[in-house]
Amino acid sequence: MIKDSQKLKELFLSIGYNEEDYKKIINNSSLEKYNEETLYQKVELIYGYLINLKYSPKNIIKMSIKHPKIFEYTIDNITQKIKEVMSLGYTKEEVIKMTRSLPQIYSYSVEKNMKQKIQDLMKLGYTKEEAIKMTISLPQIYSSSIENIRGKIEFYDSINMHELAIIDTKRLMQSTALSYARYMFYKERGIDININNYRKIFTGQKQFKKSYGITNKELLEMYDYNKYLEEKNNGRTI
Repeated sequence: MIKDSQKLKELFLSIGYNEEDYKKIINNSSLEKYNEETLYQKVELIYGYLINLKYSPKNIIKMSIKHPKIFEYTIDNITQKIKEVMSLGYTKEEVIKMTRSLPQIYSYSVEKNMKQKIQDLMKLGYTKEEAIKMTISLPQIYSSSIENIRGKIEFYDSINMHELAIIDTKRLMQSTALSYARYMFYKERGIDININNYRKIFTGQKQFKKSYGITNKELLEMYDYNKYLEEKNNGRTI
């Protein structure tokens, strides 16, 4: 069994993995179908090719832990996928940058997943160029459902901050429920939140509690986003 292979273990340790990281990779079920020699050759080959593509050893370790399947690909698979993603409007360097954060891109269908997601963002009021910029900043958009993204963008639209998703895309990672609760907390205290001071909504929990004496959990209970959505459907606006 490959899990018992000392040869494979020595290979992974020699290229920078620690024992814990090695176990995460080698215990992945998708690699079990390979024998020792085949997997050894694939890891050597793909690791070397990724280094040539300007991924750092640390990048490769993090990528493979997130997506061990990367060692199942061939050089042709990776080369072709980069070309396909570039055809959407990215540079090679931007593709490399995105896949460092979201290596699963190598397994996505460019036509059915990535191209469609760009079109979905355009339907939400962004240009193709803006959609490209957003996904470079936050590749996880490609792993999120459009319903999830739409809900967040519609909330920011409702408070006149449509451009937030462009200028600071990573803020989309915060739940809409918390953004809404923070917004309402400030609004009830006479603090206007706009594109110039939007960072108040995203203050770290420790700092927020230190400043206002309230936790995120308490905020979410005070300002129920689901209740707001129900009322919104009945004609209420913020």
